[in-house]
Amino acid sequence: MQKLKALNSRELKEFYKVLEEQFGHKGKFDEFVLENTKEKLYLISRDYEKLDVTNLRVNNKAMYFGKMERDGLRLSIEGAQLVKATKNVVELDQEGVEKWVSGKDVNVEHETCYVIVKFGNDVLGCGRVVKNVLRNMVPKERRLKELSS
Repeated sequence: MQKLKALNSRELKEFYKVLEEQFGHKGKFDEFVLENTKEKLYLISRDYEKLDVTNLRVNNKAMYFGKMERDGLRLSIEGAQLVKATKNVVELDQEGVEKWVSGKDVNVEHETCYVIVKFGNDVLGCGRVVKNVLRNMVPKERRLKELSS
């Protein structure tokens, strides 16, 4: 089982600072923010400690939120959906969405950085734009093999 530690107040302050600088997210989460030894970040409900899980088989105690990379915070799909982004958001059209959900990169006009990918009101995840190409970061097992209309 992986070892997770709760971020201390200084680390939490830095975490929220990165979220605001990178995505314009203001505010805090109600959950505990945890980190493993590989700089992966997780969120867990504060109510977890009140639960009696002695007779339960628990696969994951916390939700994977993202990873601190050397060039920014790379969010999971769920992490991107929780962030209230006001900057570094890339809106895709229908053709772009079809490419994105099937695992392909998409041409966009944006500076190099991690971005939140949206289609209308739907947040599709996080990607990285490099030289106006949105690099797909959807895990292979979560990509769609075919789209229905």
